[in-house]
Amino acid sequence: MEVAETVATDLTVLLARAQRRIERALAETYADFDLTAEQWRILSVLLDQPGQTMTRLADSAALPAATLTRHVDRLTERGLVLRKVHAEDKRRAAVALSPVGASAAREIRDRQQAATRTLGGADGAKTVARVTRDLATLLDTDS
Repeated sequence: MEVAETVATDLTVLLARAQRRIERALAETYADFDLTAEQWRILSVLLDQPGQTMTRLADSAALPAATLTRHVDRLTERGLVLRKVHAEDKRRAAVALSPVGASAAREIRDRQQAATRTLGGADGAKTVARVTRDLATLLDTDS
């Protein structure tokens, strides 16, 4: 096994562990809003990029299409997201946050940022921000 393969394998494991740890740490915040981690990912993506198609949203939220559809159905029933006919292609739907969903998403994001500052202090928040920015840059250039 080459070194690059070992690093990739280790990175995959580390990312999965990091995701699990972060989701456990934030589970209380999600529970306050009666959301799962997957549903939060959908709201978070829509907060940053409203009006996405289901296909793009599935990719952006890193969820399989069937799982996304189930979660979007539930979020729609709860009034957190809206589905509208896509402006350019009437066969597709665009998904966006409702005003209630946008308010909830902003509150969760504020709590996450406060938790990051509390847990890591200013240096920890800078580290998280840098890693987040670097990962977003890496992933955006890969697509």
